[in-house]
Parts: sequence; C-alpha cells; structure tokens
Amino acid sequence: MDIDLLIPIFWTVVFGVLITLGVRRLSKKLPSKKKWVRPDPKEKDLDD
Repeated sequence: MDIDLLIPIFWTVVFGVLITLGVRRLSKKLPSKKKWVRPDPKEKDLDD
C-alpha cells in the first residue's frame, strides 16, 4: 500500500469518528421520568 493512499484513508477515519461522536452527543435521549423516588430522610424524621 502506498503512503499516498494511507493519508486519505486516515483522514476519512478521523472525520468519520468525529462526525459519529458529534451525532451521538446531539441525539442523546432525554432522561425518562422516574417511577419511584427514594424518600428524603427529612420526611422520615417528621413522621417520628
């Protein structure tokens, strides 16, 4: 393989990885609503 062919392949891989990471970061799923939340210790003290 010639060095002339390695340079464009290298930059194609680099830009491909950058684009993939950018798309993943932009399309993150919003956190879903929690079904159960651990009660605060303050509420437990008030009941006693």
